[in-house]
Amino acid sequence: MQIVVEDRDFRRLKPETQQDLLSLLIGKKLPSLQSGASKPNPSKPNSPKSDASKPSSSKPGPSSNRLKWREPVDLRPEQAMKFLHGLSSDHRRKLELFSKKSGRVRMRDIMKMSGDTDLRGASDFQRLMTRRLRRLIDDPEKKAQLIGWDFDATKWDEKQTTIIDGVYYVTETTAASLRKCMKEHA
Repeated sequence: MQIVVEDRDFRRLKPETQQDLLSLLIGKKLPSLQSGASKPNPSKPNSPKSDASKPSSSKPGPSSNRLKWREPVDLRPEQAMKFLHGLSSDHRRKLELFSKKSGRVRMRDIMKMSGDTDLRGASDFQRLMTRRLRRLIDDPEKKAQLIGWDFDATKWDEKQTTIIDGVYYVTETTAASLRKCMKEHA
């Protein structure tokens, strides 16, 4: 079996994971990272956090190289308006939960709203919103997502095999944009 990790993919890994992989490949333990080495520095031009806030010049939305895996995208009000246009009333009501609750909604609240008893209903909603978002913005690598999952807030059953509850979230910017658009077109 062969595993190929391209430099682009390698750079997406956490610094600790990069260090572990390099240690395995060269057969030596590398010196530990300095504290704070994994934190982005907004003052550096190549820092991920400094690029993420800049709008793309060619398309209405972040360009693919500014998108990060597992980080929801910020929607501006004009993008939120396009995003909401033509959505079913069920999907609009679910997004309204995010706008009212500062961007954080429990999985159970989403499931209760649609009458789902299986967590796949909430996951399907997240997937559908992500697909819709990717049609709206420039995202050839399919990194963009509208709704993220808070892994630290996940609640498991006693055997740690099934998720009982957790928190879906959108960015504060997206929540504010959704709130503004829904208020204007109520």
